[in-house]
Amino acid sequence: MTTKEKISVAVVPPFGIEVDHPRNCDIMLQSIPDCRLRSAVSPVVTNVDGTVRTMTAKGLTPPVTPGMQLHVNPEKCSYVVSDPMFGNDEACEKVEKFLTAIGELRGVNNKIRGVPTLQGTLDVHRMKTLCRELVGLLETGDIKMIKGPKPDLEEVNELPGNYLLNPGSRVHNSQPRYEKDLPAWEAQLSRAGG
Repeated sequence: MTTKEKISVAVVPPFGIEVDHPRNCDIMLQSIPDCRLRSAVSPVVTNVDGTVRTMTAKGLTPPVTPGMQLHVNPEKCSYVVSDPMFGNDEACEKVEKFLTAIGELRGVNNKIRGVPTLQGTLDVHRMKTLCRELVGLLETGDIKMIKGPKPDLEEVNELPGNYLLNPGSRVHNSQPRYEKDLPAWEAQLSRAGG
């Protein structure tokens, strides 16, 4: 494969994000099955109505902790989910002390360890759908860029494959697999009286 051909295929360069939700909420990704990413935890949060407040529990504020990260390589259709807390004994100990102090962590075997690194590959359709999902989360401020250039929606649209209609579905249904097939399916449904 020549360099020119390679460039035309790899429209979106590799990039990495960290979950940094303004209200410390986890993110459930639809395009990677069973992928739940923990947000960074900050004592200062923005409520749904836009007001800023400091979180406390029993008069204590939680320690600042980093969020889980997702690194994506659209060209190779690969991803890596990592947790900066995994293997960081000092950060885990701070969280343990806070949870113990507020009565949420009891017993000697309750240790905070973080989540081990997970990596995998996706087909081109799921990767394209994942990249668009991440662009949307970047626009809403639920995640932040930590590596590489921010993906552009127009560039994501040029990736090979088709957008999945319902990437998080776990049950069989009669819906089409791809968004592009939805109008024809709806028209057929209307003709059939559905």
